Amino acid sequence: MKQDDATKAVVRKEPVPASIMVGDLSVPQERILRWLGGFSPAMEKAWDVTRHLSLPGISEALGVVRSALNAPLNGLEKLDLVFKRKAHVIGGGSRRRHVYHLTEKGRTLFESLGTQSVSKKSSRGKSFGDVPILGEVHGRHALAVEVSEQVLQATCMVLSGLPGIGKTTVGGLVSEHLLDSGTTVRWAQIDEFSDLHGLCKQWGFRGPFPKNNQALAEFAALKCKGDVLVIDDAHLIPERHIDSIRSFCKELDNAQSAHMLLIGREPLSFPQTLPRIAVPSLQVSDAAMLLGESIAEPERMHIAESLGGHPLAILLHEEGSPLPEAGADVQSYVEDVVLSTLDPSTRDGLDHIVMVPMPIEASKAFNSDVVGTLDDYAFLRWSSNLEKMEIQHLVRNVRRSVLDDDTKQRLHKAAVNHWEGLAETTEEQIILLYHRIASLEEGIDAQLDAEMERLLETHSGAFSVLLEQAINVSTMPSQLHYMAGKVAIERCEPDHVRRHLEALSESAESRHLSLGLAMLEGRIQDADEIIEQGLAEGDQSEKNRMALAAASRRLDDRVFDQPDPSLAKEVKAYLQRVKIPEQTSDERSVTLIALSMIQHALALWEKEFEKAKRLRDSLAAIGGFAQPLLQGLEAKANLIAAQSTEQRAMATNEIQTAIEAQTNSIRADALRLSLVEQLIAVDQPKAKHMFSMIPEPPQTANSATLHRLHARWWTCKAKLQPNMRRIALREAITQHRAAGCPRAAKALEAQLHSLL
Repeated sequence: MKQDDATKAVVRKEPVPASIMVGDLSVPQERILRWLGGFSPAMEKAWDVTRHLSLPGISEALGVVRSALNAPLNGLEKLDLVFKRKAHVIGGGSRRRHVYHLTEKGRTLFESLGTQSVSKKSSRGKSFGDVPILGEVHGRHALAVEVSEQVLQATCMVLSGLPGIGKTTVGGLVSEHLLDSGTTVRWAQIDEFSDLHGLCKQWGFRGPFPKNNQALAEFAALKCKGDVLVIDDAHLIPERHIDSIRSFCKELDNAQSAHMLLIGREPLSFPQTLPRIAVPSLQVSDAAMLLGESIAEPERMHIAESLGGHPLAILLHEEGSPLPEAGADVQSYVEDVVLSTLDPSTRDGLDHIVMVPMPIEASKAFNSDVVGTLDDYAFLRWSSNLEKMEIQHLVRNVRRSVLDDDTKQRLHKAAVNHWEGLAETTEEQIILLYHRIASLEEGIDAQLDAEMERLLETHSGAFSVLLEQAINVSTMPSQLHYMAGKVAIERCEPDHVRRHLEALSESAESRHLSLGLAMLEGRIQDADEIIEQGLAEGDQSEKNRMALAAASRRLDDRVFDQPDPSLAKEVKAYLQRVKIPEQTSDERSVTLIALSMIQHALALWEKEFEKAKRLRDSLAAIGGFAQPLLQGLEAKANLIAAQSTEQRAMATNEIQTAIEAQTNSIRADALRLSLVEQLIAVDQPKAKHMFSMIPEPPQTANSATLHRLHARWWTCKAKLQPNMRRIALREAITQHRAAGCPRAAKALEAQLHSLL
């Protein structure tokens, strides 16, 4: 028998005490017992188990490195209080991992411990967004109290510090202090695509949100008076959106309504005059507590001192690993020591996640098998609901800085192949486009153009960042500048329209952007001149299209309850430029319908109801003209013609029937707004009731019709909701301009100025 085997043969398992008392446990063991006891016994046989029961989850909860748990966990296993098994960790990749549960004896002992729960005050504030869920935190409570006091004194302040120093942890502690004091905390996390509207959604504001930044700041000031708004990772705000976010912060600061806490590493693109508190390294004695009690105190102090009290560096430290030389920075330590232990497969899996621009589900990682390993190494940062993960920013920054361009290209190209078959959500489609751009894939213009309408509806901020990235790497970016200019018009951002317009040579695209910019800036004469220039050029088909579009815009370029003496003359002048195609064709039919619809609207404006009826009869004779649309035109005509209370009641019933008959939600909402506009002057309570049933119109790329619908919706809101009047007027002005209706915008500006 070999010596080792002989030794094994005589080793006996330590006897388990018949009765274990709380006093028999070490402090770490008691804390582990309390943590595991908080989870249902049903978890013991579950296939899918929460990450909180894995080694990384327990270490985060107890605020110590993973290696510090080995001794107390082994001791608890020997005492038959805890058992270990392999299970699938929810959201933690495909590989099964070790998880820990209490035995029956362990649960009995846990129940005898008594609770340590802290009673929450009934006046505790509300939280919105992904506020960090913290385990035990060492050495930061005094700093958190100081920041909590200062953020309530200042309207806007900055919490800064080195990567991995614990800024988010301190921010989470600050949030807990504020919530306990009854303050509402709204938390937003920045990624490489975040814009102002995305922040507002994370902050829990209920829309609709104005596109006008000043209106949005007023909206926020109204909705979150006394709240604290947090922006974590503020240094990641994309350059494309930094001006609007900085402007929003300034407006909110001036309003002195809410308080803002900006968390990030310097340099931050915010004024240096803002109050700042820097998060320092931990005191050595506090940092040593992260190493647990399994290492002798002198050794713990030595490790903490060698790593400069940097909390993430300590959490990444493996027992027995070399420590950095005196004066070495944390980044060098991470690359030269921490990452040097990874095998090639794990390092490659790490690098693939490093290149992803936003947190993702673990199952969607390039190699999900390595997720568990990376989590065990404490390389991952998880959302508070554990749905998504990313690489710790310190590690990510280090790896991105050392990878050469060829390696990055290889990773991006592999990511394109990976996400092509995997991208299901809009966010994943954005990730795919990001990798296509970064890999310098050919034909990216066409790819972006194909996705523009779909992504603009819900992710216009991210799409505008993608366009900027594509422009930066393109050798012929003209078409990309045109697309980016159209997106900026859709987002009502004249400064960005101007920037992209300057990059275009004289062309039809440049004229289109010039017209949109003139409309956004309220330059009526310039807009009219651009339209005239377009009407003088091109074939008759193009002239017809432009003339009909100009006539339709002019019809809508008014506020519904105000006179406009020049409207009819100008609309008729545009319609005179239209020539009906002679041959029987789809173009002839489309032109006739568009012309008749505009003439019908003009007849109603001029109160020529018989002429309007003749036009409806003509439309009814055109093959294929939709009956619900005709029903809506007739109901609207009868509503405008109604004089008496009885006539208005009949017309109201008729238009409600027509609304129900519509197969297009936009037409149905347009009819609802027509009813509200007519009722405002004669029956405000009913107008308010009807308006409350109209949702804000949807967003669609480059749709002037929808911008006009938005403009009408916000105008009605200004009339019917006094507390929102200034905000709604600002947004109605912006939307009228985006819709090409500068006269209506000018009329509303006069109303706004009277309120200021």
